[in-house]
Amino acid sequence: MSELSELLARMQFSVSVAGGAVTGHLHDHDQVVLTFRPGYYDRVDESVLEHHLVSLARMMRAEYVRRYYAALSTAFGRTVTKDPPPIGRREKEYAALRQEFVAEGRSADGRITIEVRGMESWRIRITPGTLGVLTEADFAEQFRTAATLLIRDQFAGIRTLKDHIYG
Repeated sequence: MSELSELLARMQFSVSVAGGAVTGHLHDHDQVVLTFRPGYYDRVDESVLEHHLVSLARMMRAEYVRRYYAALSTAFGRTVTKDPPPIGRREKEYAALRQEFVAEGRSADGRITIEVRGMESWRIRITPGTLGVLTEADFAEQFRTAATLLIRDQFAGIRTLKDHIYG
């Protein structure tokens, strides 16, 4: 395993939003553990939780990117802070299609859907009534499933896109 692969494999972190009411912890590439401040889950409604989860997704993505570039910097022995701008026709086509690529993950029970376009535009939908039906632990597990499937869909889609553009 290369140094970069090892650094990425060991990557794990937590971020919180809503004043610490909602925390997400990423580990093992695609596992997101969701936790709530005591009492939060019992008081929040679906629309507010959707908003907080979108904020969490943005924060987790930003932290992932920050740590990814830190790993690249370590592996290459020089500071890397962003991808180089696309130069050729293929690179420009890849960058444009990547910005439009939509990844999705859905919970096993279908109550939670996470969608992202270009890893920038997030949408999280929770079926009305879900918080009254699922316990906090059940909701966190359903969210984990949806997040895992979204991350896997994103990586698979990017692999397919690269194969299509670069052969």
